[in-house]
Amino acid sequence: MFAFADEGTVRKVVDCLPRVGVGVKYGLPQSRKASLMTPRQLFKHSDMSQKWQRREISNFDYLMFLNTVAGRTYNDLNQYPIFPWVLANYTANTLDLNIASNFRDLSKVSCRFFSLLRFAFNLGFPFENGVLKLSMLIRFFLFLEI
Repeated sequence: MFAFADEGTVRKVVDCLPRVGVGVKYGLPQSRKASLMTPRQLFKHSDMSQKWQRREISNFDYLMFLNTVAGRTYNDLNQYPIFPWVLANYTANTLDLNIASNFRDLSKVSCRFFSLLRFAFNLGFPFENGVLKLSMLIRFFLFLEI
């Protein structure tokens, strides 16, 4: 973490660094201008919301964009990407995504649903807890491969 005296010093340092940015995939080229943008500016200058609304990109890509702009990354367990819990049906052998009852009511917070569970162990830890994330990630095939 660095603390600079003024914006002019920040710009001088950024000019010495390689160009970085969110990336062309997100409609924001890697440039020094993008490097100096706030998350709000990155979001505003991107066309990802429009692409998502036109169904040109997947929900996952849009959520990854939001997480990336917010500074979340797979490389830091304290800033791991967050994905909303949207499914409600975990008992069916096949899941028909056209049936509304298969999705949870997004007007209610998810903690309300956890309180109905028999074992609410995870509520003892904030979702930012690294140990909790690692115990979840070890079960994902994606993170088991080298």
